[in-house]
Amino acid sequence: MPDKRKVRVGFRSWQQDGGVQKFDVPGELFRLKTGWALTYVEKPDDNGVEASNTLFIHSNGLQLRRRGSIFFEQQFRRGELAAGKLETPYGLHAVQALTSQLDSELSDTGGRVEWSYELHMQDQQVGSFRIRLDIREE
Repeated sequence: MPDKRKVRVGFRSWQQDGGVQKFDVPGELFRLKTGWALTYVEKPDDNGVEASNTLFIHSNGLQLRRRGSIFFEQQFRRGELAAGKLETPYGLHAVQALTSQLDSELSDTGGRVEWSYELHMQDQQVGSFRIRLDIREE
């Protein structure tokens, strides 16, 4: 059975348009045979819907699953254009992420995961993001 720890997740996101998102929420960090899994729930959005996030962290990349008013599933591998999907109230869209930076330092007591990427839809860049998660054991 995986080793599980209760943690606090400090989330920071910077977008190309200058938007910054910050929040601090409880989560759980699981040790897996091939890396780590981090789960946390974001506070409700403007529509009152929470987003549940699961991030799988491996030595060769990340996989994010976000479930809320928007469903987002995406792989991130440094230097690669990786396929994903985004489902909004307007339908399902194929997306790709071109990851320029990806670093993680995790231990049983927490650590840091940080990555930067461009999001593409229909062969057009729709955004550029930098995400940093600071994880610490509760």
